[in-house]
Amino acid sequence: MRLTRSQSRQRNRDALIDAALAEMADRGYQQARLDDIAERAELTTGAVYSIFGSKRNLLLAVVARYADELDGLLAELADPRLSLAEVLTGCADAFHHVATASDARHRFAFELELAGLMLRDPTVMSLTTAGRLAKLLVGRDGHITTEQAEQLAPALAALLGGLVHRAVLEPGTVDQQYFRRSALALSGLLRT
Repeated sequence: MRLTRSQSRQRNRDALIDAALAEMADRGYQQARLDDIAERAELTTGAVYSIFGSKRNLLLAVVARYADELDGLLAELADPRLSLAEVLTGCADAFHHVATASDARHRFAFELELAGLMLRDPTVMSLTTAGRLAKLLVGRDGHITTEQAEQLAPALAALLGGLVHRAVLEPGTVDQQYFRRSALALSGLLRT
């Protein structure tokens, strides 16, 4: 079956994002070359410029994909009937899934590179996890305020992100139950 033009463009876009993730994880953002990214994707450098316009826009597309994937893992947690405990364990499960995925080491290397970029680029910083988590926490158990959610979310993101890092660097040291217990322990911050 022959692909339509838009299907072909989407396939090329996805291939370039995959290649950029791999190249930036291996070499870092500054050292990653568009020629090498295009070669990994089995496309031309012209395709990178045609689809993304610049290396920075390609980076933003990689980060946006990350955000979309996390949103997909967290989507069912938006149900307002879920308790705070259910949302926290659901978040823990999503992050555990990320930590145990087959490409977890590669993604971890990319995330390390991304951390430095966040310090220098407000657009990249705006795509962070804490804002997404805060939205999931507001109103839980009938009383979590926006202010409380905005205080809890960065702690949850840092905790779960740290556990992902540990799981990647020291496989077998933290399991899904550890992720869950740790996330649930944060609910104690709301009582102080």
